[in-house]
Amino acid sequence: MKSKSAIFFLALAAAFLSTKAQNSTFSPYSRYGLGEIVPSTFAHNSSMGGAYVALKPDSTFPVFINSGNPAAYALIKLTTLEVGGKFQFSNFKSGTTKLNKWGTNFSYAAVGFPIRNNGGACFGIAPYSYVGYETQNTFNQPSIGNVTYLYTGDGGLNKAFLGYGIMPFKNRNAVFQKRHIYIPDSLKNMGKVAFALRNFGSKVLSDFSLGFNANYLFGNISEVTKVIYPNSVLYNNTMRERQVNLGDFTGNFGAQTAITIDSVWDRKGRKSRIEAEIKRIKENADLPADFLKKQTGYVQDSVPLHKRALIEKVKLTFGYFSNINNSIKVNYSTAGYNYIVNSSGQEILRDTAYKNYDQKSTVTLPFEQGFGIGFKKGERLNIVADFAITNWSKFKFLNDVNNFKDNYRIAAGANYVPEKYATGRGSFYKRVNYRIGAGYNTGYINVNNTLISDYHVSLGLGIPVGANRYVSSMVNVGVQFGQMGTSNNSLVKENYWRVNFGFTFSDRWFQKFRYD
Repeated sequence: MKSKSAIFFLALAAAFLSTKAQNSTFSPYSRYGLGEIVPSTFAHNSSMGGAYVALKPDSTFPVFINSGNPAAYALIKLTTLEVGGKFQFSNFKSGTTKLNKWGTNFSYAAVGFPIRNNGGACFGIAPYSYVGYETQNTFNQPSIGNVTYLYTGDGGLNKAFLGYGIMPFKNRNAVFQKRHIYIPDSLKNMGKVAFALRNFGSKVLSDFSLGFNANYLFGNISEVTKVIYPNSVLYNNTMRERQVNLGDFTGNFGAQTAITIDSVWDRKGRKSRIEAEIKRIKENADLPADFLKKQTGYVQDSVPLHKRALIEKVKLTFGYFSNINNSIKVNYSTAGYNYIVNSSGQEILRDTAYKNYDQKSTVTLPFEQGFGIGFKKGERLNIVADFAITNWSKFKFLNDVNNFKDNYRIAAGANYVPEKYATGRGSFYKRVNYRIGAGYNTGYINVNNTLISDYHVSLGLGIPVGANRYVSSMVNVGVQFGQMGTSNNSLVKENYWRVNFGFTFSDRWFQKFRYD
């Protein structure tokens, strides 16, 4: 167990160092706000369109971590390690100009573990936002000529998180069923409707879970703006620099529950029983016609409607999450310079217009909340859908003036596995998870009266790597194709291919054995 823990923490440290060193985005829209915000999804649900609000992890292998909704931690029953990254290829188009970029980067590392029999915890690290852009605009100014505006930026924010989830009423339904094991007597005391309502409520409470994440955001963002004039003899070029360092706490909250349907009214079976009974009566030709007619009507009225147990239970899942839109502290430095470019292309500083170091301010994060619903049939099919709203219109970053709009996100996806617990020859392909999904963001960045929307479709596989009673591992690979922005109104359209890959390892690390 110690060796496994050491390997994990070494991998976590290496991943963190690589995150700080790499440029993880090329989008010109990462210039706005805190940069390109990274979704709170791991490789398995990235392939399901990024839906996660109502996604409840399996209590048996393979276990996965849903860091987007911490209420899901309560269902972690094995110590689970997840690490992942992504490869992205982007094609940018603006007018007649095209540009291709590609890169790889670390995405996340997390470990979750059960606490007692009704809770679970998780901690890890993941990127919160990426900043990496270099854009240029040229305008013809009267009596001056073509003036070039050059914008560059890099950096980003990381998120270290620690969360806990619990099912406070996990045993409620078991206690209710034990107390009312003799259903006829219970019905006499409280009535049929009251009993059904109380039974339904106990099931919902038994599946109810709450969770929270405490997040520490940290990182830095560097931005440089240059105004370059065509004639350095008459005009000095200007350069403005800003360095923002951020480190503060925030958090998010989640809740989930489910309704399990294990039986349905067997109307088809009742119809078959009625037909069989009527057929048996009519086979006796000695009975009078009036008697046969009465007996047929009696059979139709008297045969009861029973429930039929489902071979594969159906579970409807529901979820909610929200974050804390608190103000976080930042330190920043700004400077402005005048310079010229000599014949060799070197920038020669002429004078310093201003310098402001170690300034203190705040960033007000946008409030976000979302709702989710899911449909799970047995251990084969799992469908989930999300709807979320992010209140970007209330976002404040230092003293910047922005025209952000509230963002609306919808996502839906499905996971299908032919036979989760298959064994023997040919079982490998039966245990492969097949995933599909799609997502859409209306966008919050408003440029030239145009919202920068984003949509994508995704496909993925969960490939099992050894599965037995105690150990389970899975390689998750998914492909996303999407489009962000538009090439109209002098804007930039990005078409991207994104490959998300992750590794899930589940094992029993903390066991107490009764005998040596």
